[in-house]
Amino acid sequence: MVSIAPFRGYVYNQDEISDHGGRLVAPPYDVLSLSQREAYYSGHPHNFLNVDLGKALPGEPEMAWHARSASILQSWFSEGVLVRTPKPSIYVMETEFEHPLTGRRQIRRGFVCLMRLEAPGKDARIRLHEQTFSFHKEERLDLMEQTRCQLSPIFGFFPDAEKALLNALASLAGRAPDMALKDTSGQIHKVVCVDDPETVEIFRSRLADRTVYIADGHHRYMTALNYRDRMLSAMDARGEASAPDGALDWVMTYLCPMSDPGLCVLPTHRILRSLDLSNEEILARLNPIAETRVIGFSESGSRQARDTLAAKLREDCRKGLTVFGLYLNGADFCCFIKIREKVKEAVADRAPERSSLSQLDVSILTDMVLGEALGLTEADMDDPARISYISDADEAFRLIEDPGCGGQGCRAAFILNPTRLAEILKVTESGYVMPRKATYFYPKVTNGLVINLVDPSESVVAQAQGEGPAWSVHPAAGLPRGAQDFLPC
Repeated sequence: MVSIAPFRGYVYNQDEISDHGGRLVAPPYDVLSLSQREAYYSGHPHNFLNVDLGKALPGEPEMAWHARSASILQSWFSEGVLVRTPKPSIYVMETEFEHPLTGRRQIRRGFVCLMRLEAPGKDARIRLHEQTFSFHKEERLDLMEQTRCQLSPIFGFFPDAEKALLNALASLAGRAPDMALKDTSGQIHKVVCVDDPETVEIFRSRLADRTVYIADGHHRYMTALNYRDRMLSAMDARGEASAPDGALDWVMTYLCPMSDPGLCVLPTHRILRSLDLSNEEILARLNPIAETRVIGFSESGSRQARDTLAAKLREDCRKGLTVFGLYLNGADFCCFIKIREKVKEAVADRAPERSSLSQLDVSILTDMVLGEALGLTEADMDDPARISYISDADEAFRLIEDPGCGGQGCRAAFILNPTRLAEILKVTESGYVMPRKATYFYPKVTNGLVINLVDPSESVVAQAQGEGPAWSVHPAAGLPRGAQDFLPC
């Protein structure tokens, strides 16, 4: 059973939104380049990235900035920059955006609520679909311990064949928004706080028998589980107990119906930052498993070749072929790579029960190309300094052409087709997880629209039923403040 609940989130106050709205929010920290981060830092002193990914100072330990994030958050609470909604609510969000591949304007609707945590597993009702990185889980856990907040929601989707919740979201999004802003990337965000018990119950009851698939935020989900376990262990050692249905058992979640036409999946391309092989050796190692077609650059540069490559990738994807693009540092060409059918058959024969996973493009790239052909180990795959990920193919080409590659050097870019939604469901229903960064759901859920402060003494269910204290706050926040200071929902 999937359990959801409304909550009293913290949001920017009305004056902040009216005066600076678009400069306060930011995408998730892990999709931003160094230059993009600097733009958000300098855009406004209250930009949320200052908390979610604070600046590291030269020579300090890797996660030392976490303490500064906690201090910044504390000051924003005490100064009223961030204020708590007066009633437990679900936060209906409408995002208008331009699809990066088609250029069409689209709208996606979803809602932010709390969702009860459960351990991952084949029979779980909350399904994870891809592997995670060790460092990111450690880093996010330490940040959560410092701030005691869930700073950004995980992103999940759920079946809604009858479109009941899709239609409900469209109706609710048509209300006058409690928050509206246009961010610096041109996306338009509208938020409607829904606190009436009848509407909340419709969402709660309809989600109860569904399965939620995590689209984005696997690290944050695992962090919430680890934080809960660590906190409960520490409280038990002190002889303390959390509240019934306490806040530790829940994670802030953005949920979107699968029937929403704005639910988009983009590819995630691979950047090899180092590889002790020449271009000739790389191509030679690929030859036994793939057919390679070289697409030379023109005198004017790589643009025409890149367009040709992109069109060929789309065409063969529709035919069900496993194909990739490859661009090598120092080359005046890119390559169209088609995995040989006999290789795919051999992979399928190894473990027929795993075919839903092993036949994915991203799995074949990970196992056969990066692993067996090029010799990368599991430790390499878990090392963000060795492989990085990017959804923009043009940016991937630029990184390979950049002599410094952000100061770290880059050897090769593998360009992929997107993983289809049906493939994601098939793998997760089979009980398997995809390789790291197998998908890129777009747009990411924008950070800073609402955050959840985790207080073990608060009962989420009691709050939702109106039984909790009217203005309960986290002990670290140093409040309370009057009702006039809170965003009216």
